[in-house]
Amino acid sequence: MTPRVWCALVAAQLGFGAYGVLVTVFAKDSKADPLVFCLLRDAGAFPVMLIAAFFVEGKVSMPSVRSIPLLMVLGLTGMFIGQLLFLLGIYLTNANMAAMFQPSVPVWSTFLAMLTGVEPPPVLTKSYGLAKIVGILLAVTGAVTMTLGKLGDKEDPSDESWLISGSSVGSQFLGCICLLSQSASTAVYYVIQKKYIFNKPYSIWKDQPMAVTAWSYFFGAIFMALASLIYVNQPEKFASFSKEAFYCLLYAIFITSSMCYLLLSWCNMQAPSTFVTASWPLQSLFCAILSFIFLHKTLQLLEFFGGSLIVFGLGTVLWSKYAEEKELLLQLNERNTKGNVLPHKSDWKFSEAVSEGYVVIPKNDDD
Repeated sequence: MTPRVWCALVAAQLGFGAYGVLVTVFAKDSKADPLVFCLLRDAGAFPVMLIAAFFVEGKVSMPSVRSIPLLMVLGLTGMFIGQLLFLLGIYLTNANMAAMFQPSVPVWSTFLAMLTGVEPPPVLTKSYGLAKIVGILLAVTGAVTMTLGKLGDKEDPSDESWLISGSSVGSQFLGCICLLSQSASTAVYYVIQKKYIFNKPYSIWKDQPMAVTAWSYFFGAIFMALASLIYVNQPEKFASFSKEAFYCLLYAIFITSSMCYLLLSWCNMQAPSTFVTASWPLQSLFCAILSFIFLHKTLQLLEFFGGSLIVFGLGTVLWSKYAEEKELLLQLNERNTKGNVLPHKSDWKFSEAVSEGYVVIPKNDDD
């Protein structure tokens, strides 16, 4: 795995972390409807991503009839369910609670990747296999620790959300359900993308991560539009956007969607999906740092400790990948060296000589 992949993953998670803070400060306080917000976000991001795909990848392939169902599934899981439930989760809770659930993405991803055969189970008898699992668990533990430290901050109380005012069900409970479902849907999105696009040698999208992400956004926007039909008699939902919510929408279109999703799709093409999603705990770290810088939120001792666990855990995952690639390279070199050396005559067996190609048995024309 190249350093460019890790830099791209860090940049994407930084963009996601800032998005949670911006939504909490601007869109949530302005009471912008989450469904309308996501519709405008996806509709605005699609042409931007399509133009970016044309200039970077040199072409934009049109979806074939056979690829449309796959792109619809990607749009449903990654864009419609993932984005809408994340925004609902922030509205019903807060940015820190939303960041607490994001570390579950690599856990979901590792389980689904092994269940579907996208990646083999880690070899726990090898140091790098054990390090991969330990690193992911450390990063997840660190993110949860950071969020628990923030939840204990008296300066950051949790108020009942305006979305369900008067409901008998608490907003915190519904928000947690939304965030848990969002984290699972996000993992499904990247595992499906890896299995059916980047791991398929004859896929037309195999070398076009930007184009496939753009078309996924197209179908995600269609799902958002269909869901927005519930507001057909409430046109004010589409007009009640404050200036602050508009700024947040621009950030979501150009940074969170166009930059972050394109970077993650490119990383998913270059590396296993479990390593891509292993960067998700960084959202908690960046969310806490940005809240401290721009919102003047104090950092608790648990947040410092949790941040250290995240950095150490991701460093362990990085080392495990390096050690695994190094061992595979050594095995490949040994296999090539062994194949270029003829065995000694005393070690020859007729069946082995035939199987290795040292002895060729001519075929009988009568057979």
